[in-house]
Amino acid sequence: MEKIAILGATGKIGSRILMELIERSYVITAISRNAFDLPGSTLIIGCEGDIMNEKVISGHVMALENEVLISAISPDPHDLESFLTATENLIKVAEKAAVKKLITVGGAGSLLLPDGKMLMEKEGFPDFVKPISDIHKRALDIYKSLEGKKFDWINVSPAETIEADEKTGKYRIGADDHLLMDEQGRSFISMEDFASAVVDLIEDDTYKNQRITVSY
Repeated sequence: MEKIAILGATGKIGSRILMELIERSYVITAISRNAFDLPGSTLIIGCEGDIMNEKVISGHVMALENEVLISAISPDPHDLESFLTATENLIKVAEKAAVKKLITVGGAGSLLLPDGKMLMEKEGFPDFVKPISDIHKRALDIYKSLEGKKFDWINVSPAETIEADEKTGKYRIGADDHLLMDEQGRSFISMEDFASAVVDLIEDDTYKNQRITVSY
């Protein structure tokens, strides 16, 4: 069984990814700024750390020879630019720790609508979300500019709406930068099924060095 490191393991999405990892019996290095908030499990090695301190995070990921690094960290709304530094640091950690795959949770705002516009350009898109969507897009651009790395990266965007709900075990993946919608034009996914999709990517090598999106 592969060893997995996860950052942001106590957040809304990160905690669900962590529980999915536990259910599948992965050996997990769970890194959080609030390590005491991590659940108790014999499968978890809890570590305290902040991605802004890349050396500490690299040490945690290297210590147990983790093969996959998952990041579920979110932009700080009070310091959005720091998310770009965090992105650069994730890349450094992936390189130093020699992981084979870096899986990061992205945003939906830059996904394309049928008319070619980005979701965040749609009329009625919440103004307070636009700066967060934009910083996610700029972080994605950093990943897209990578060349010659020894690890594969996958940036996973949720549907337009992602909420806590039951796990159905069903989802669709889109890989062409377009928003996935159902027959009624709705785009949504539960956090539980999104987490399941992220964990499925550990062993699924279909997608490499690209952004994908998950929706019903």
